[in-house]
Amino acid sequence: MTLNMPLRGSVFVACGENGLRAFSRDGKVWTHLQTDREGVLLNHACFFRGQCYTGGRYGGELTLFQTADGLTWQSQKLPSKPFVERLELLFATDTEVCAIISTDGAPIQAILSKNGRDWSPRQTLFDDRRSIARDAHIRRVARGNDRIVLIGDYGVRLSAPTLHDKFIAAAKAEAKDTLIDITFGNGVFVGGGLHALRMRSRDGRVWTDRTLGEEGEHINRMIFDGKQFLGIGQGATYRSVDGVEWERIPNQNAPTVAAYGDGIYVGALWPGKLLHSRDAIHWNVVQEFPQHVHSLEHGVLGIS
Repeated sequence: MTLNMPLRGSVFVACGENGLRAFSRDGKVWTHLQTDREGVLLNHACFFRGQCYTGGRYGGELTLFQTADGLTWQSQKLPSKPFVERLELLFATDTEVCAIISTDGAPIQAILSKNGRDWSPRQTLFDDRRSIARDAHIRRVARGNDRIVLIGDYGVRLSAPTLHDKFIAAAKAEAKDTLIDITFGNGVFVGGGLHALRMRSRDGRVWTDRTLGEEGEHINRMIFDGKQFLGIGQGATYRSVDGVEWERIPNQNAPTVAAYGDGIYVGALWPGKLLHSRDAIHWNVVQEFPQHVHSLEHGVLGIS
């Protein structure tokens, strides 16, 4: 591939420190590398209507980069209070891009955009801060069964039908049940967390089938590959079709960040190592950037 050619179609994106952005079609060869100023930290990425978005912060301000071809990027500052608010999540639904913004002790809010440039006024997603820890961060999101489910620190699990509804916290959430990642497949939400914790839910509110694994085998990524769930931990990958019965398989060189697409698993390890796998068990280092990769996602460029 000519490195200065526009990208189009199915791709992986990696983003991270110093504004790092790079793309790959096969998870092995990474191209279209771009960086920005020292201190630009990009820790979120998503795809929406043929565009790729990466978001994070620079100093005290929240920043966003957007591209349709992997070559030309537009940057902007997200509307926020400098040095006060944090960008919790950046993701897309079928109709809009969502940036969730929060600060300790304040309501969890969102701004929405249908084109990545014009943003809606703030709307509150969750204001019952008394029911969750004051400093709880929202970490990951999954969609399915006409629900959106958010997970975060101290066992936080929030759900709502749409981003225009108020989110409700799961009852009796405990810190020991903190989920690190969540995905949706085969009609259920499945989360993975500390010490290979696994739980599942149909609506994001009632969680069942709680299972623990080996000490220290924290599941950093939970992926559904179209057939099965894969909980990628440090030391083992856990596989399940239904989120109830699991198989533990020792893994090698497992990443702390991972994504799946087109039958390929990609991952990242500090400091800047990019990995490739066909089974989420055996991982091979394929490239190493000077900057660390904080987020990996799979999506489509140039096709809306």
